[in-house]
Amino acid sequence: MQLAPTEEQEAIRQAARRFLAAEITRERRLAWDRTAEGHDPAFWEAVARLGWFGYGLPAAYGGQGASLLDLGLLVEELGRAAAPFGVFAAIVGGLALTALGTPVQKRAWLPAMARGEKLVTLAVAEESASTDPAAFATVVRRRGSTLRLAGEKRYVLQGVTADAFLVAARDGRGVSAVLVPADAPGVRVEPQKTFGKDRQSIVRLKDVALPSSALAGRPGAAWPRFTALRTRLAALLCADMIGGADAVLEMTTRYVCEREQFGVKLGTFQAVQQMVAVMAIELEGARHVTRQALWRLAEGLPAAREVAVAKAWTGRAYREATLTAHQLHGGAGYVIEHELHRYSARAKEAELRFGSTEEWLEALADELRLARDGARSR
Repeated sequence: MQLAPTEEQEAIRQAARRFLAAEITRERRLAWDRTAEGHDPAFWEAVARLGWFGYGLPAAYGGQGASLLDLGLLVEELGRAAAPFGVFAAIVGGLALTALGTPVQKRAWLPAMARGEKLVTLAVAEESASTDPAAFATVVRRRGSTLRLAGEKRYVLQGVTADAFLVAARDGRGVSAVLVPADAPGVRVEPQKTFGKDRQSIVRLKDVALPSSALAGRPGAAWPRFTALRTRLAALLCADMIGGADAVLEMTTRYVCEREQFGVKLGTFQAVQQMVAVMAIELEGARHVTRQALWRLAEGLPAAREVAVAKAWTGRAYREATLTAHQLHGGAGYVIEHELHRYSARAKEAELRFGSTEEWLEALADELRLARDGARSR
């Protein structure tokens, strides 16, 4: 595999970086913080014109058919700019519907999603369950040609602006995927205030009646597809974290090279130099393991071990980079208006989404067959 971007990939990445730098100003970002969506229509339309929402979608449905590795390079730039998380949510929704939806659902939704006109988002996790389907309280029952859905989903990205939700629900035989329009009677979306400003919501489903065509795939057989999708999305989120960590490293390096203490630049102190060097080493390692995971997924190769390594490493590296950056920025780093806070909050949120560091370490331990008797002490 080739870890370094090709000439074409690098051109796309640099174009994305220039666009985001021009579009995301401090003043505009502060204005977005006061909106329900986390962005304004002009920014969303500009992103749509670039084709980013459909970049990783099949060409048959209006997308560009980019590989997961190519998509990861774009997502890396979104993370570097700390772009509105709604863009990532839209990309994730397109990948989710591609993986889970029926041909009819894909034809009905994906072209509009590729144009940025519709948003479908995942609704899987619950208050006490995220990866254990046996613990899901959300259930779907079939009565003739009608589905009845009831339950509650949490941590739903961009739920406030979603047009539909891909819901994981128990059906007595296993887990089914159900495409639920946001305006269906019985659906209530409650925005949640989070430190990461990522527009999470609780989606409450009270006796929602849907046609049987809302079922995505065979009844009771969706969980393996949800699991495979989570693996791909975790790797893609690592790319976002790499971009963010790179931005944090850059702003910290610039600060210690400019800031004077005791009459000399901070960057001349050996301890400071070593702290920044550790940030750079951790970032470089995270970049390599993430791109390896994305490449293997894009090539259809087994990648469970690589994704577990990438998510555990990158989540920790991003979080630690922001903590080091706060320490080196001194008092300036603790002013809430400083841009560093935005990256710190995003680092913690991203570390938890699609599985925490601890969960992925356990997954890696399973891959290494550390618990050969099938039991792990707690």
